[in-house]
Amino acid sequence: MKSKWFNMLGACILPPLVGLGVCSGIIHLLKNHELFRVNAVVQAESSKPRHGRGGEHGAEVRPALPADAEFSPVRPVPVTQSADKAALQRAEAAAKAKPAPIAPAVAKPAQKESEIAAAKKSEKPVSLKAAVVQAPVWRPVIDPIGEHWTRLMPRTDALPQAYQAVLNDDAQHLARLMAMGISPHEKTLGGDTPLCAAVRMGRAECVYVLALSGADLTQPAHEKQPPIALASLRRNAPVLKALLEFGVDPNTRFNMPISKQVIDRCTIKDLRNAMESDRGITPLICCAARGDVEGAVALMRAGGRPGMGTTRYHRYPINFAATQGYLFLMRVLLGRDPDSEPDILVTVDLSSQRAWVAKQGRIINHTMVSTGREGYGTPAGRYVITDKHTSHVSTLYHVNMPWFMRLNCSAIGLHSGYVTGHPESHGCIRLPYEKAKEFFTQVHVGDEVEIVY
Repeated sequence: MKSKWFNMLGACILPPLVGLGVCSGIIHLLKNHELFRVNAVVQAESSKPRHGRGGEHGAEVRPALPADAEFSPVRPVPVTQSADKAALQRAEAAAKAKPAPIAPAVAKPAQKESEIAAAKKSEKPVSLKAAVVQAPVWRPVIDPIGEHWTRLMPRTDALPQAYQAVLNDDAQHLARLMAMGISPHEKTLGGDTPLCAAVRMGRAECVYVLALSGADLTQPAHEKQPPIALASLRRNAPVLKALLEFGVDPNTRFNMPISKQVIDRCTIKDLRNAMESDRGITPLICCAARGDVEGAVALMRAGGRPGMGTTRYHRYPINFAATQGYLFLMRVLLGRDPDSEPDILVTVDLSSQRAWVAKQGRIINHTMVSTGREGYGTPAGRYVITDKHTSHVSTLYHVNMPWFMRLNCSAIGLHSGYVTGHPESHGCIRLPYEKAKEFFTQVHVGDEVEIVY
């Protein structure tokens, strides 16, 4: 029975005693730590009594900073007055005192010029205290971070500040950098320029800032292509307009050969083939191949020539637009106003072998036709009349085709020929001679033709 009581007393008393011993040992070790010794020295040097719950042996209790106080991450070290500082203060006090009048020195007539120059050299220069302009300190929570975060951006050779401002699409900060005298021509280690980066990423405002700062608008980057060529490969009319407003030639040709990096970014097969095998591609050709109406209009209004084609295979912007079937863009390239709608529409019905002309929805002429026979069927779809010829000879079949009206720069069109009311041609739409002449006068280049079943 006694042994059970001893066991119970041991189980209740021994654990607290062991815990107390362990805690006292940890406290003894912490007291000998360097951090606590430094605090003890600081407490011994301080003569002011401490307030707060910590008492004399507790941690230091600091009052919280007000909301409008300046944030200082490092506590300043107190500086004691030295002999030099005291001497400086005495000198300043003496300078404030009223000096005694000094009689002007009269130069002796026998004094030589060399002696005067030596005396001037021996005079000590007057030291002026330079005014130190301190940068504004950002206060947490109170000041907006957007106005001060750019001051923390590091300056590195691998990423110039102007280039970094373009990457962040910060035209205001870029303008400040330009005002500070930073060069707009500074390149990255990879050979890229801030202007080409702005063009590539569609930063129109940054392009304006760089252009106003004197950046070379024709300097290529690592793609070895002028900036306007890079702009034409991306659907961003404001960037094209910014370059054109500062006098960039809209008919600038691509530099050959075109790098694989530029070709791989192009998703239009027809344009890719031209980049690989043709020569003399222009920005207007790129806009036409990509269906960029706004870019094409901006180039043409700045002097871009639709009749300027490639130099090897002589393909023009309208050929690239016709390959992709961009009817509206073809009309623009043919000189039609982009804000206008076509008044004339020619409709060809393959089932009834008839065709008619409608002006503003009202039929003004109609006739019987003969379309492509079996094996040479006339393809249905919507087309644009790209050119007209009163007398034309087929380059494939070497036959006369009077009053020829070509569709989408292709080999088919409307012309005068033998008409039976049944499919008889090799793909073209034959009209009676008189009707073909009437259609020729009523229909203009840029009007649309609809072929239906």
